[in-house]
Amino acid sequence: MRKRTAASGLVVAMATVGATLMAAPTASAAGYGCSGSLISTYPVKDNSGVSRGNVYLYYDSSTGYNCAATVKNSAGAYGTPSLTNVTLDRCRAGTSGSSCYSEKKVTDEGLYSYYAGPVSLSAADRCISIYGLILGSWGTAQVSRSGVHCG
Repeated sequence: MRKRTAASGLVVAMATVGATLMAAPTASAAGYGCSGSLISTYPVKDNSGVSRGNVYLYYDSSTGYNCAATVKNSAGAYGTPSLTNVTLDRCRAGTSGSSCYSEKKVTDEGLYSYYAGPVSLSAADRCISIYGLILGSWGTAQVSRSGVHCG
């Protein structure tokens, strides 16, 4: 009887750990290597409007740095290696708008199973542009925002 109880407990514990490992990560800054607070979430959608993941944008007021990661969800091939990208671009001008003339760009791109990033960029008195991309068997999903989060 004791062996069965121990074995049952082990199976339950392993199932719990497995479920925890398979769940998509939350938007915790520590989970992606970013410091600061989450300030925006941008859905990464395919041409059909299906969200395949999110670009999470963080800001650390103590350092003045923005930080971002593109994170896949279950519809975005979470757990399967595919081309994934996150880009932050500091604009030359400090006013918001659709035009952003690049002053400095940081990118992380590769065949990632879960997320691309983090990328960090100082943008005091400037706007930034944000780009995220996820490729999968369903095609391309992306998000692009130019001249946002000016400060």
